[in-house]
Amino acid sequence: MSLLRSPGRRVHPGALGCALALALILPPVGNSGRALAGQDLVVGTYEELDRLRDEKLTQLRDYLDRVQRLAGQAATDPVLVEYFRIRSRLAELQAKQAPPAEALEVIRDLDLAMREHYLANYQTFYDVLFVARDGRIFRTIRGESDVGTNLLGTQQSGTALGRRLRENPEASFVDYQFYEASGEPSAFFVEPMKVAGKPAGWLILQCTIDKLNRIFARGDYLGATGEVFLVNRERQMLTDSRFRADTSILRQHLSAENISAKFAERRGHKIITDYRGQRALTSFEVCPVLDREWLLIAKIDEDEVVTRAWRRAGFDATLVAAAAAAKPPRLPEPALPSDLVRVDMDEFRCVRPGARLLTYGVSTCTAVVLGRAGHFGYLGHPSTYDRCYGEGDMDLVAQMLQRVRQFEVYPSELREVRAVVVAPHANSARGIIERLLGAGLLLSQITVVEDPSARRADVTHDPATGHTLIHWFGTGSRDWWVDAAAVPDLGQLAQRTLEYPEAVVRADTRGLASAPVAADSAAAPAPAAAAGTSP
Repeated sequence: MSLLRSPGRRVHPGALGCALALALILPPVGNSGRALAGQDLVVGTYEELDRLRDEKLTQLRDYLDRVQRLAGQAATDPVLVEYFRIRSRLAELQAKQAPPAEALEVIRDLDLAMREHYLANYQTFYDVLFVARDGRIFRTIRGESDVGTNLLGTQQSGTALGRRLRENPEASFVDYQFYEASGEPSAFFVEPMKVAGKPAGWLILQCTIDKLNRIFARGDYLGATGEVFLVNRERQMLTDSRFRADTSILRQHLSAENISAKFAERRGHKIITDYRGQRALTSFEVCPVLDREWLLIAKIDEDEVVTRAWRRAGFDATLVAAAAAAKPPRLPEPALPSDLVRVDMDEFRCVRPGARLLTYGVSTCTAVVLGRAGHFGYLGHPSTYDRCYGEGDMDLVAQMLQRVRQFEVYPSELREVRAVVVAPHANSARGIIERLLGAGLLLSQITVVEDPSARRADVTHDPATGHTLIHWFGTGSRDWWVDAAAVPDLGQLAQRTLEYPEAVVRADTRGLASAPVAADSAAAPAPAAAAGTSP
């Protein structure tokens, strides 16, 4: 739907103001001259995601082309070929008898020269494995614990590298899997070797995940919630999540519905519920890697998309008016504990689960809650002398935000903080919203509870559940209770005012009809690779 209604229908003044402002900041659709606010918002976001996706895809292809060319070059490098011949012959002799000391001295010099050659030419690879025709690793550059392992033996029969040597002994690629010898995920380029024109084994060049991961760890991502990552056919992430302290490589599984559909479509746009449980706009493309395929995904949280649009347009008054128009259901009077931690005017307090916060008499002043359910809760009571009203010596909300960011959450956890602003008026709302957005919160994390029919309010917050209860007092002896959780957050109100078109978001780049939202959060992360497993 368009924000510009057809003749004969009444247009709310606030909606018309939004439409006019968005017409100035968002590009028009076609030649109509009309700004379809939500649709343009989606189109602009996908353009940014496509740019980021294509940038990382170019870097990925450059890296893959380079290592593939280098692997092919290694198989014909006369230095490596000669070293392979000498070392394989020595391994055969050592199986029968110990070589003389003079021979060992020559071999040590040869190994040192080989390492220098590797460092000068092949350091792109983590290691180079020299494998005999019977599958035994007789030498590696790094001398890891896999020396002596037989890749065709029974212990390695179930590994990806062992299977590939048996099924396809010609030049091939083994996708990333956990490799025990190096203790991290590795991929392998397998190159057959010949000595005197006869098959003699394989040169196997090992790529650890770190170089691939660094391609996606560097660069400017899209806002606070954007990220770009790779996924394999087994629906495992091949690069680290921006939002996980521990590695997500080969541990974070994504949903079959989402990833299978993207592999099938090859390239396009979708909205999904991601592995963090957040709705996100995604741009994706399949990247062939020899006989394998990876999926490159660029995404950003839908909530941030909406927040960015509203920050640019400055529609705080419209949102607060929409919040004031909300009519949450009234609750029966709850039974509150007697040991509530009281917050007076012009101060804030923090408690953990097991205690609750209470402030009385919110009238011309304001109550502000910052909390993370199950972890902590802050309650502040700024007066009209606070800077959130425009001028003043105090800035209580800024102090609360500073403590939360400094002591309570890591940057990746800020998304879980919720803010509730309570007052019978809207005098402080703009100043508080600006501070919250400036600290990195999104509109979807902010709820404004306003009731102009009330004289004052008492506010209670329980950090164990994250619930904020408001006891409103009207004229005379009239009073009522509401739960802030029943009031739409500012992100929801912004989407309604923008008439955010879910059908546009959920359609792919070819403009097909919308499909159900796929979920990445359906599957839990896979456990860490068990000892003894390897490609």
